[in-house]
Amino acid sequence: MAAEPTASSAAIIGGMFGLDLEGRTGSLPPLLRVPGLWLANARGALRLLHDTLHPTAVWLPSYLCDVVARAFPLPQVRWYDVGGELRPVDAAWVDEVQSGDLVLFIDYFGFARWEENARAVRRRGAWVVEDACQSMLNEACSPCAQFVICSPRKFFGVPDGGILAAMGDAPLPAAELPRVEGEWWLEAFDAIQRRTAFDQHGGDRRWFDLFRRIEAGAPFAPHRMSALSEIVLRQRTDYAATAARRRANYERLARTLADVALFPGRLADGVVPIGFPVRLENREDVRRALFARDIFPPVHWDLHDVVPAGFEASHRLAGQVMTLPCDQRYDEADMARVAEAFVAAGPLPARE
Repeated sequence: MAAEPTASSAAIIGGMFGLDLEGRTGSLPPLLRVPGLWLANARGALRLLHDTLHPTAVWLPSYLCDVVARAFPLPQVRWYDVGGELRPVDAAWVDEVQSGDLVLFIDYFGFARWEENARAVRRRGAWVVEDACQSMLNEACSPCAQFVICSPRKFFGVPDGGILAAMGDAPLPAAELPRVEGEWWLEAFDAIQRRTAFDQHGGDRRWFDLFRRIEAGAPFAPHRMSALSEIVLRQRTDYAATAARRRANYERLARTLADVALFPGRLADGVVPIGFPVRLENREDVRRALFARDIFPPVHWDLHDVVPAGFEASHRLAGQVMTLPCDQRYDEADMARVAEAFVAAGPLPARE
């Protein structure tokens, strides 16, 4: 869920990315070098994968974005429990997985903590899909994954983008898809142009209203990526510099905010987080205080009417987690500003 920017300063931290054409692509990250389809968005990749594999059941984690659940027909969806450490709570559910089922695992905030369960469902003949929408810059994906899905729009200023990668001998869908176009794409392009102009010159924040509209109205039907997004990702994106800046910014926040970090401890080699997730008892109070200082952390996710209420640990997480921005747009001074504002807001570490 995006945070609405309402404060007066133009120097904001967070929110959608503007279009950046200054980079120069060196080596593509690993997930963009394997056979894959470059699509308009990740939800279209999920829908295409479902329609290609025809699974009897789709197993989803109980902590997820509603868009993931909406990509699959509801009667097919089954849930497995994810707890406060963002790991599957137990392995009992694995015994119910059948050959040909589709099992989705999420790299939460860039961290994969599900490998043991993935090996088990592979042995049962299920398809393993790694949702790498928050980890597309990591140096490696799981060796258990047969398909990997990424969302470049979460990392870069492109109007559209979703990658469906096939690993090993997994069959890549052979569908002939149209390029994304029409009103939705034009509004998406308008939004990133407006954000770019705002970052350069200030002014109004209409890009945020556009962003909310395009997020809500993005198509589930699979389309090919636009030519503009493909050019930006293939030719105008410095992936190595982006990864290095994100890791450095994450570690700057970790030195100050370890007591509320969702992933305490040293950042593992090869991990490039999407942000710095924290877990708080008083999240909404802290969030409002940050809004007032032009810092806009998103929350993950609203599970109401999406995940059954019986998955209590996941619902608690949904009410306590937010992500402090630490992406490539920011430097050491920006991270000091975020940390100072966060501490001043009086955060209370969450309790299980």
